[in-house]
Amino acid sequence: MAHPKAKWILATLKVTPLDRIRIMKTLFLMWKREGNISDYFRFEPYLYGPCSFEVYDILAAMEREGLIVQPSHSVAQWAKYYLTQRGREEAERAIREITPELRERLEAITTEVSRFSFYELLKRVYTEAPEFATNSVLREVVKQ
Repeated sequence: MAHPKAKWILATLKVTPLDRIRIMKTLFLMWKREGNISDYFRFEPYLYGPCSFEVYDILAAMEREGLIVQPSHSVAQWAKYYLTQRGREEAERAIREITPELRERLEAITTEVSRFSFYELLKRVYTEAPEFATNSVLREVVKQ
């Protein structure tokens, strides 16, 4: 596995394929709701709310390593990532590194996030963490 934090992405994608914005928001909500998780991502306010640029780097590394694939989509940000066979094997190993309690929480948050439309998701995130909406290009849109 490319990076120790990749286990969180693998565990998320083991639940369901997600686009990068939903991966980002799943990881953020996990961090926001669970508090201090060791060896985890750091987030900052950005164009669509909380962002960890490290997530993008890890996704790219995982793709290069053949753990995930991302079929093309007319809107690149909305293209879902899927685990490859090797990725599923790595995900099985990765989830054993996460405590059962955190794994259960991550699975619940992943499922929750996967059900929201883009705007519903941002509204949920901005409601739970308004301090991360400060730089958002859509903060006014989701208030409506």
